[in-house]
Amino acid sequence: MHTMLRWDNETETRLQEVQNTTPDKASELLCQWQQRHLPFSRMYLLLALAATRWVDHHGPLIGHGTFNGGPVMRASTLLSPPFQNLALLHMAHYVLGLLRHPNYGPYLMVDHLRPQESLPDIQHRFIPDLETGEMPLLSENRAAELATLAGRNARWLMIRAALRQYPENEHRLLIVQRALEFLDDTNGWHYAEAFFRAAIQYLGHRPDVHMTTGVLEDWPGTTCPCLEGPVDVEKAETIREALIHCEFGQESRQIIAAISQNTNHPTLLEAISLAASTLMFVSGFDAHAVTGIHCVMDLLRDETCPADIRHLGWALVLSSSRTRRQKEKRAHWIPNDLVTQVRHEGISPGSQVISVDDIIKSLYTDRTGFEAASYTRQYLQTGGDPTPLTRLFIETALTTEEPFDALHNVKMLWGLLNETLHSRSDAFWIHLSAGARVIAQSITDSPLTATILQQWDKLNACIP
Repeated sequence: MHTMLRWDNETETRLQEVQNTTPDKASELLCQWQQRHLPFSRMYLLLALAATRWVDHHGPLIGHGTFNGGPVMRASTLLSPPFQNLALLHMAHYVLGLLRHPNYGPYLMVDHLRPQESLPDIQHRFIPDLETGEMPLLSENRAAELATLAGRNARWLMIRAALRQYPENEHRLLIVQRALEFLDDTNGWHYAEAFFRAAIQYLGHRPDVHMTTGVLEDWPGTTCPCLEGPVDVEKAETIREALIHCEFGQESRQIIAAISQNTNHPTLLEAISLAASTLMFVSGFDAHAVTGIHCVMDLLRDETCPADIRHLGWALVLSSSRTRRQKEKRAHWIPNDLVTQVRHEGISPGSQVISVDDIIKSLYTDRTGFEAASYTRQYLQTGGDPTPLTRLFIETALTTEEPFDALHNVKMLWGLLNETLHSRSDAFWIHLSAGARVIAQSITDSPLTATILQQWDKLNACIP
């Protein structure tokens, strides 16, 4: 009765190659693909499709192959071709490992059963039935129909369903939004069914929307701040401090209050962005501290995003599980809020001139990351270019970390660079300073990292 979900013959041939490849042969697979002149986007897409077909996404733990590929592929645009190969090799290692991990398989995505419902009926019932947690397979089959019948037009319904579950776990939004962006970037909408279904498998597992329901009861409607206007730096700083120091659960009230006081869109985004990076720095948390927040902020910046989604995004952006976990450990934060401290002190005349080489060396000599963070601040405050610095941070992550951390940190750094470039505050440096701390603490000398670097040499050597 059931058959495997299949695609065109060329895709099936390439996916069979993925299935037959063990992680220790990852570079050989990529070498074969590059000798066939497959573009990077196609190789990333094939690896992600393999993750949808052969990796279980029902949670609570999920493989990241369907939604880390997009941000890593985007970040790779900063890199030279050899390091682009290394980023792809990390992605291949991660996916090939997932296919053989007993917690994620064996699993096989089969053809979906078509509900006897019209598209309008599916659209109407999709979120309410998904959120009961009692119809996971029906919800998955409906998601397949959305991909088939609506395609790109199903984007906002999928994002709306995901954002409502964001407070429970940021990955519930990431798995949808980053996958949709990935389909855009790879021209991969022909394969949307697999990505939609993997995402809804996760969203259908123990859905929790109680925080969203409470927020919408307290703040109904579609109110959003004015899109235009300059950044009010002082007002952004006041809001930033309030967001950092309030107890978890009060962030939405702070943001809603700021909107009611006519704080414009650029000022409020500035405050939220700086608050997120400051929290990551002072709490000592990892890349997960900001990657979900960046996802919501991308929605808030998207002028095509429906008003009801942006309305909810404003209220929920700092209401995620990682923000909660950071604030639960407030007693272990570093003593001073670095942004406030430096705003008062500034850079003293005659301060040491910092180069990117100084910063990269400090990642290895001070594994706390505080020296690298301080050097990064000085470099940026004295006019240093954040883009080449981010590129070197990414190269460091790719050459010193195992795939899981490397992929997360590359995604984090790409987001932090974007926030740095958007920022109009004199505290813009906090984003990459916080990222420097994370990279320094993530460096490892593991055998897997050494193996990947050996395979990288072989991959670069096999390409004409």
